[in-house]
Amino acid sequence: MNDRIALSPGTVALVTGASAGIGRAIAQTLSGQGCRVICAARRRDRLEALVEAMPNPAFALALDIADGKSVDGLLDRLPPEWRQIDILVNNAGHDLGGRQAFHLRDPDDMAAVMETNATGMMRATLAVLPGMQSRGKGHIVTIGSVNGVEWTANHSVYVASKFAVHGFTNSLRMELQGTGIRLSEVMPGLVRTEFAAARWRGDEARAEEFYARREAALSPQDVADAVLYVLNTPAHVNICDLVLRPA
Repeated sequence: MNDRIALSPGTVALVTGASAGIGRAIAQTLSGQGCRVICAARRRDRLEALVEAMPNPAFALALDIADGKSVDGLLDRLPPEWRQIDILVNNAGHDLGGRQAFHLRDPDDMAAVMETNATGMMRATLAVLPGMQSRGKGHIVTIGSVNGVEWTANHSVYVASKFAVHGFTNSLRMELQGTGIRLSEVMPGLVRTEFAAARWRGDEARAEEFYARREAALSPQDVADAVLYVLNTPAHVNICDLVLRPA
């Protein structure tokens, strides 16, 4: 007998970084399961097109995860009927200027990576968590990386940001034990998205060359399917760390 529980129709989910790649796939997948999805990202035009095509009600929230004031007050910018967030998917992240030796890195790029991947993720969690605590339920799923548990040369800043994500998620999970709030981290390996092009400021040729040198890569839908699996486990089960690698 399968005792997994399905997502309830009308469940409210907030997905950061929803305008492209993994975030877009997660938002579409959750909407397909009956969720009301808050699609949050910087690119409003992309969000509006995404929301319009959703099979269930969705809301476009212009949000720069690196803007502290914007993230801290995100609930205030939602209509009242969208503020009871049951699921938070912390997905927004980047590796601006990455994949090069540390001594060549631009300090502003380094700060931007840490501000988005680590600090922004924690701020988003802090904005949503009190509501979950008051209701005694919720699920926070953070998209980490295999680089949160292993390191790679010429990748030090991104690795540092994902180690921070991994440590924060595990520590907060211990704090929230017994509260009815679950925390999970989905940790994919290489995923083929716009991520590489964004790393090199829109250099599509360099991004294509980067992926061509790899034997295999995951798709955004692979990660979205993993998130759905994590969310669909029974309430007494918490998948803590789910690592995905291309076969």
